[in-house]
Amino acid sequence: MKKLFLIFIFLSSAIYGQPRLRSDSSPNPLQIKPTISVMPDTGKTVVVSYLYRIPYKLLVFEKAGSDYKASMRIMVEVLKGDELVVRDFQDKKVTVDNFEITQNRDASVQGIIRFKLQDDEYEMNGVLNDLNSEKEIKLAPEHVTTSETIESGIYSPVVVDFSDSNCNGKQFPLIVNHSGGIPFSSKEFQLVIPVADTSVQKLTIELKNNDDEVVTKTTTESYVSGLTISECNNRLYLGKVEFNQPTKNFVLNNFSTQLNEGKVKLSIKENEDSKSSEFTLQVDWIDKPFSLRNPELAIEMLQYIENENIVDKMLDADEDDYKDELNEYWKKYDPTPNTKYNELMEEYYSRIDYAASKFRNLTKRNGISTDRGKVYIKYGQPDKIERSSDEYGYVVETWIYGNNKQKFVFVDKDGTGNFILVEG
Repeated sequence: MKKLFLIFIFLSSAIYGQPRLRSDSSPNPLQIKPTISVMPDTGKTVVVSYLYRIPYKLLVFEKAGSDYKASMRIMVEVLKGDELVVRDFQDKKVTVDNFEITQNRDASVQGIIRFKLQDDEYEMNGVLNDLNSEKEIKLAPEHVTTSETIESGIYSPVVVDFSDSNCNGKQFPLIVNHSGGIPFSSKEFQLVIPVADTSVQKLTIELKNNDDEVVTKTTTESYVSGLTISECNNRLYLGKVEFNQPTKNFVLNNFSTQLNEGKVKLSIKENEDSKSSEFTLQVDWIDKPFSLRNPELAIEMLQYIENENIVDKMLDADEDDYKDELNEYWKKYDPTPNTKYNELMEEYYSRIDYAASKFRNLTKRNGISTDRGKVYIKYGQPDKIERSSDEYGYVVETWIYGNNKQKFVFVDKDGTGNFILVEG
């Protein structure tokens, strides 16, 4: 009964509470992997677009008056074997008026560098140069085979978001430029698959997620136009142009929320007799809580809301089954059971991460096990935090949750930042 009450309180605060604060010192790694798009040009030439997204946290911002400025250069080399085919670069400058923005993991600078390439195989190597610090970071190399694309007439699928398509009043699908993959999320994304033969009436698409068949689907939804990728307000859109070779652009809907983290292999056919075109995408949990990356640790962290016997029973399972045990546990409380993504599980472990970092004190005690950490894990970010001193000169911190009409009072009696719960 106690566990059900805690889950109810936790679910209520997750849905109706204040937005969760993210720890600036989160240990989640920042990976830079470009998105590569191949589209037709003329004849046996294709346009290969190198799309990048650079998090602000990787850039050095210097104060300039009341603003903060960063400057960067992306250099991309296209190689055929050991031979340099072409090189190009793009400079970007970023100005923000609040330094906290520079530490936001969601803030990034995006851009695109285009190459016209012949029928062949290429390696694309990108380098980020921070012009303020002169720091150099290599981006993940990419292998591109244009010959297979030209031969099949089916170009690389583009992950888009049709629900976010406003570019200065014009409606173009937003390109989901996250390392060339599909974000693991409860939000639906779409695929646009360009086909050179505009007379094709349908595509049959088989998706295998981690070698498990997820869906085989025939789609007829499409539109005909030349395609281009355009920058608009630091975002990238899939636009329409008249001067590029027109393609029939098929749209695949209602698939992304059924995918688990990992590889997705797409087999695309124009008809039963045609050869399949194969593509591989990655489903990534872009902002996955650090405490959820180790299934054993994640099970141990259930101790704050679950009976000790239940936790021990889960840990008695084979280590290879820990991930399944964890998913099965949270499945009971999934607010969106028709998707693979579980918002409540994500919320819980994000609170674990925040508590571990934010509430660690001078005694080096783990922030999760502190009184403030435990309250934060159960109730989330308070609506209001008040600080004062009591009659003994101790620092008093009061957390107020308006929605649940809860109040918690903590006192730091030894001056080490170890706030003890005295009321609530």
